[in-house]
Amino acid sequence: MPPDPDRILSDFIDAWNAGRRPDADDYVGRADEPDRAPLASDIVAFLAFAPTPEYDDAALEAIRAEPAVLAGAAATRAPGGLWPSLLPQLRRRASLSTGQLAAALVGALGLSPDREAKTRDYLERLEAGELEPRGLAGRLLDGLARLLEVPRTVLDGAGGFGTAPAPALFRAEGPRAEELRDDLDVLADALAAPAGGDWDEVDELFRGGDR
Repeated sequence: MPPDPDRILSDFIDAWNAGRRPDADDYVGRADEPDRAPLASDIVAFLAFAPTPEYDDAALEAIRAEPAVLAGAAATRAPGGLWPSLLPQLRRRASLSTGQLAAALVGALGLSPDREAKTRDYLERLEAGELEPRGLAGRLLDGLARLLEVPRTVLDGAGGFGTAPAPALFRAEGPRAEELRDDLDVLADALAAPAGGDWDEVDELFRGGDR
């Protein structure tokens, strides 16, 4: 029997506060399937206000190194954070297929009906981890939050896990850390740029990044 979600959350918090840099996906995966989305929401909510742990020297070195590793691997793997695991769970909880969620988004955001197929394609890419979470517009996150019945803050934090270093996970200090943050900003901008074709309101929602 999977552990109680409250116990998993407590263990995650203890590990975080101890500076062990726990993997959120790993802890969410320990819960039973119906409990994973609520547990992920609780972990995101905790990390939004979590204190910076007292990292030892080895942990700080590892943190400082992560962005450089990610930048080198970005050409073959685009960061998707927690979205690939969280979004399907939230959809299933709402009894929505990807197509149904796309149709609901088109209606909720007042998009043209002919944008439904493109919206569905972007949702599928988001679940596959092929989109940079920083590119998701605030209007899109508001719409998803309403349709999936979760707080907007949960979706804001979903990009902070997995391959992309969020502020809550990457807290190195000093000139070198600032240089690495600048490199990541450039990388994120490149990933969000249009890859050809006509840029429209759907591209703006999923890749424009205006929050």
